[in-house]
Order: sequence, then C-alpha cells, then structure tokens
Amino acid sequence: MNFQTEKLGSHMAAAVAGLDLNRLPDVGTQATLVDALHDNLVLCIRGQILRPTAFRDAMAMFGTPLERLQLERTPECAEVNIVSSEDRDTLGDGRRIVNGADWHTDDSFMRVPCSLTMLYGVIVPSRGGDTQFINMYAAYDDLPADTQRRIDSLAVIHKYRSSRKLTRITTRPSEEMAAMPEATHPLVRTHPATGRKALYLNPNRMECIVGLERTDSDRLLDQLIAHSTQIKYQYRHVWQQGDVVIWDNRCTMHKANADYPEGERRLMHRVVVAAPAVA
Repeated sequence: MNFQTEKLGSHMAAAVAGLDLNRLPDVGTQATLVDALHDNLVLCIRGQILRPTAFRDAMAMFGTPLERLQLERTPECAEVNIVSSEDRDTLGDGRRIVNGADWHTDDSFMRVPCSLTMLYGVIVPSRGGDTQFINMYAAYDDLPADTQRRIDSLAVIHKYRSSRKLTRITTRPSEEMAAMPEATHPLVRTHPATGRKALYLNPNRMECIVGLERTDSDRLLDQLIAHSTQIKYQYRHVWQQGDVVIWDNRCTMHKANADYPEGERRLMHRVVVAAPAVA
C-alpha cells in the first residue's frame, strides 16, 4: 500500500495518511508501520472511519488485543473500550471522572502491562482535549551518568490505588481489586525491540522504590517525575476526527486534557495490545 508520513514533533511522533484501516495492510506495510512506531514512539494514522470490530482487527497488526475491565466496553467488541467526556465513577460517588488526567503509562499496576495503546477519535471537540506525550528515552538519556548508574537496578511497586496518586480513579469491584495485586517493575526498562533504555514511571500508580526508606523513595521519584515532565521532552497531539493514535507504553508517558468547551463531547475508542515477542 502507498501512504505518506510526516513528522509531528521535533523529537517524537509521526502522522500517516493514505491508509484505510478497514482494509488490512499487507505484511510489508504492517512491518513498515511497526518500524515507524518504534522510531517515533507515537504514530497517528489519519482519516479513519471504523466500527469497533474493524478498529480491533486493524490494531491486531501491532499485537494481541487485550480485554480491560476498568473502562466501559463497546457492545460489539469486548476488546474496545470507551473513553468519554461523559465518564463517571459509577461504582463510587457517581461524579464525572477524567480518565488519564495526569501523567501515566497504561496498565503499570498490572504484573503484565499492555505494551501499546491505541485511541480512535470518534468525536473530537472543536478545540482542546489534546493528548500529551513524553519521550522517556530522552528523559533517561539526559540524566547524569551517576544517576543512571544509581537507578538502573532499582525496582518500583505499582498499585491500582497508590497512596501517591494524583487524580481520581474509578472505583472497582472488590473481586476485581483482589485480582490486581501490587506489581513490581524496573525503574529503568530496556525496550525489547529497540534495545534502548527508558525511564518507566507512573506518578498515579507508583507506591515506593523497593529497598529505600519511604522519604528517600518519595524524594527520588519526585525528582525523576519533575525531570521527565519538562516541556522539552513533550509532544502535544491536537486531535482531528478520525485519528488513530498509537503509542508505546514502554518508552512514553501520556496524559489527557479536559479543557474543551463546556457542552462539547469527546468520545474515543481504545484498544490495548500485548506486542509480539521479539526473537
């Protein structure tokens, strides 16, 4: 298939035009798209009109679609979640909730997190509602060498309901919480496909660094978060209706912005996948 690409940010993100994901790309095109994602960390495929099953099937070129219970799911397809301006904490206080309103990486509270996340812009507001991303390779690379040596072997406990959480999260049933025990992940991850090191942070889910006193753990995590969230590492995606935005949770963080005009809707469909194993 013929398609066109263009850089979106100065150091991450690229857009693809000329593809209709209702027709699955050939094997060569799929490999080119995967390479583009690895090179750019965030990939936007423009101008799509997709039913939930078609969205899921297209995203399967990047890995195995997974079911996630923490968000509402489309009736047609259990692997496609709904992220909406109308989301509410239905099992809690019923108030509106903005999923992903602070910096995070998806699924870090799980022992086996998803690798990639895909959002499809079904309805986008006239302005606002952007998604911001951080290049966690660059954030790691810019750390002093002695800091890199200090943190390379450290691990962090992540929890769905962390005591350090910054934003409201949806209330989950007790049986679901019991199936989500705390998870321990490296503070620095080596990407299995690229071989590059990246900080692996989730300010909304991290509890503490294994082996450090709590005050020392909090201080180091706060320092790394402040460092990595600098503007110079960020790309801000301005949504167009029909965008499919794909990002790699192993080397990025992201956040949603609910700054669109009152009364306007923002409706996204979401798929997460486990990327294929690298030989």
